[in-house]
Amino acid sequence: MLTATYVLLTLSIEQKKERHFIARLLQYVQSIARRPQEIDPVFIESQLKELTTFAETRHQRKVEACLMPAVRAADANCGALLNDLESLSRLGGAMLNAVHKCLRRAMRRSASQGKFLCRTVDLYCQNLLKRLDKEEQELLPLAQKVISSEEWFEIGSQFLAQEDNGAATQPELRPRRTRIYGMDSGAAAA
Repeated sequence: MLTATYVLLTLSIEQKKERHFIARLLQYVQSIARRPQEIDPVFIESQLKELTTFAETRHQRKVEACLMPAVRAADANCGALLNDLESLSRLGGAMLNAVHKCLRRAMRRSASQGKFLCRTVDLYCQNLLKRLDKEEQELLPLAQKVISSEEWFEIGSQFLAQEDNGAATQPELRPRRTRIYGMDSGAAAA
């Protein structure tokens, strides 16, 4: 059960981070929507990229690739829930494409395009929040009930492997190399 706790805690922490990204972006677009001439599409694009990189990667690698297949295998009656989550993911992808089109148009500094961009970003964020709510309120409790200890161990192993791969490819997640007596820690370990 310790592995299940690790998996659920990892997902919970990541969902809180995702909610923070969403809240920050929503706050900006909702406040600036009343002043479309002040919209900064470059800022929205950078915030959106940060959010989508985290949200979509987390969801695809951990929820869709690890947790949902285990729930599907453990409970034949979960089809409607998993179909809803998959539908929200597809809708989110379509919305994200629309947001990127709006961003390109808003770069021309059109006030009407700026308002439309804000509405589209808002809709995308609301979709993400709906998906998170469904995960938290339905998928995770169901997973706790139906997934065996052995399956939790496998899911936990997949999560750890993904975190190791992520740390190796993201500079901010790589271990720091410190100098030890004239050598860096990587050389000292070798």
